[in-house]
Amino acid sequence: MADWKKRLVSQSDLMSLGEQIKAKGKKIVFTAGSWDLIHAGQCRYIEKAKAEGDVLVVGVSSNAAIKQVKGPNKPILDEKIRAEMLTYLRAVDFVTILPEPSCAPSLGLLRPDIFITVKEDWTDNYKQSREYKTVTSYGGEVQVVDRQSTSLSTTKIVQRAIGGHLGEVFKDFMDLRKEPLKEK
Repeated sequence: MADWKKRLVSQSDLMSLGEQIKAKGKKIVFTAGSWDLIHAGQCRYIEKAKAEGDVLVVGVSSNAAIKQVKGPNKPILDEKIRAEMLTYLRAVDFVTILPEPSCAPSLGLLRPDIFITVKEDWTDNYKQSREYKTVTSYGGEVQVVDRQSTSLSTTKIVQRAIGGHLGEVFKDFMDLRKEPLKEK
């Protein structure tokens, strides 16, 4: 078995993983996302999440869950590739693939001490979310943190790549920015 697969935890094993970690007196942090085309902002976010506890478990939205929320053209990379990529980041201890758009069922199984989510439009009312209610029901804490990069996103990266290609095809008809995407 490849080393990275030892850090991939099935949904059915989340409860026992949580119990084993807590039995050692360790603090569990959980976060979740698509993690499609990982970029510096996401890596900063993962490092920030890890700093809040001892063991970081990262949920990866399944292909089906992403399609349900973001449409038929997402994700770009398969769920197993996205999960494997995360295991190579030093801050990530375990990864689990989330079968549905909400990570509330996974939170209920793992019972992390802290659930960290990035500030999005929906997080304005995060205290009404299934995730918040699940985590606080057993005494866990929910933290909403700012995006760690305001100028990078998977969508912007893809738009830049497509724009660059189309720019070559239609160079006489388009005025495209020539600079690469950078942090502001």
